[in-house]
Amino acid sequence: MKFLSTRASRSLIFAPLIPLALSLFPTGAQAKNAIGLGVGIIPKYEGSEDYRALPVPLINYTNGHFFISPRAGLPSMGLKTDLTTDWSAGVFLGMALGRKASWSSRLDGTDDIDFHGVAGVYTEWRPGPFSIGAAYYQALHSGYGATAELRASYLAWKSGYDALRVGVSTQWANSDSMQTYFGVTEREAKASQGRLHPYSPSAGFKSASVFGTWNHQLSDSWSMNATLGVRTLLNHAGDSPIVEDKTGVFGSAGLMYSF
Repeated sequence: MKFLSTRASRSLIFAPLIPLALSLFPTGAQAKNAIGLGVGIIPKYEGSEDYRALPVPLINYTNGHFFISPRAGLPSMGLKTDLTTDWSAGVFLGMALGRKASWSSRLDGTDDIDFHGVAGVYTEWRPGPFSIGAAYYQALHSGYGATAELRASYLAWKSGYDALRVGVSTQWANSDSMQTYFGVTEREAKASQGRLHPYSPSAGFKSASVFGTWNHQLSDSWSMNATLGVRTLLNHAGDSPIVEDKTGVFGSAGLMYSF
C-alpha cells in the first residue's frame, strides 16, 4: 500500500466524500449549522492500491428548505422538506470527481473521466441514535450513468464531550456507471498494449463500507472529529482488470465550528 500526496494540479477545494461523511455532523434536535476543514486519506481511484491526501471541506448549512451538505461525494446544495420530526427528503445538485489515466500504470490506455455535475434525490430517517438514509443521483454527463446509496449509522457511545458513531454503507451502480468506472472497451484494451483485456460489467452493487466516527466537543462552538473506515469493491466492480486492490481504507480528521 503506497501513500501519495496530491500534486498541486490535482489539489481540489473539495475532497471526495468518503461514503458516510454525513456522520461527521450533529444529528437530531441538537443539530446545528457547521463549517470546518480537515484532511482525508482515500485511494487515488476506486480499486487503487495507492493513496492520496486531500483537503476536506466540512459544510452543513440549513436555512428553511435550502441546504448545503455532503451528497454524492462532494458538498452539494438543494431543497428539502421535513416529512415528520425525524424524517426528511429532498433534491440536490452536486459534483463528482473525475479520474486521470496518468494516476496509475494500471490505467494506461483508458479514457479520463471528467469532473462533472450530478443531480439526485434523497431521504433520511433519524429515529433517536439511529440514522438511515438512501440517495439516488444521475451524472450530468452523457454516458456516466447513475448511482444509488444505502447507509445506516448508530450513536454507539456518548460520554461527556466525546461520542462515537458506527455505520455501514453500500452502493449500487447502473450499467453506464459501472462501465465508466470499471469497464474496459476494445479500444482501451488495445491502447493498453495488452495490459488490460476488454471488460463490460453489468449493473449491480459495487461496494460495501464500514466505518467509525469519533467526535470531541472542545467548546459550545468548536469540535474535532476523526473517521476511519474500510471499503470493499463487490461483484463486477471488484473483478475489473483496472482494480489493483478490492479492499481499501479511508479516513479523515478535521476541526468544525458550529453556529
